Amino acid sequence: MTQTTTCNEYWAATAMAATPKTKTPVTIYGEDGSMYIGHVNECGAKHGEGTLKTAMYLYGCMGDDNSHVLRWTEYTGNWCDGLLHGRGAMRYMSSNEVMQVVHDGVWSHGVPI
Repeated sequence: MTQTTTCNEYWAATAMAATPKTKTPVTIYGEDGSMYIGHVNECGAKHGEGTLKTAMYLYGCMGDDNSHVLRWTEYTGNWCDGLLHGRGAMRYMSSNEVMQVVHDGVWSHGVPI
């Protein structure tokens, strides 16, 4: 029989067993060029606090002032079983130091609320 752990159970257990071994973040590199730094659950899914940065891509038209601007998406916040869940901020970032906030607030199972 498989035991299912809810987010609340996870946080309660994590708070009670707050040792360096259970709080060590990991770094995961995705095949798409993304990078995640944060906590995972026993199945390896993003779970707890962490930051996901997508791969960079070139933005703009050739010859345009912004033709060499790199852009990426970054989410920093809470996760539950691989989904954005809890407090977190999603931003579009660029190499010319422009940041656009997509949503800074509460997420529920991957959806901003």
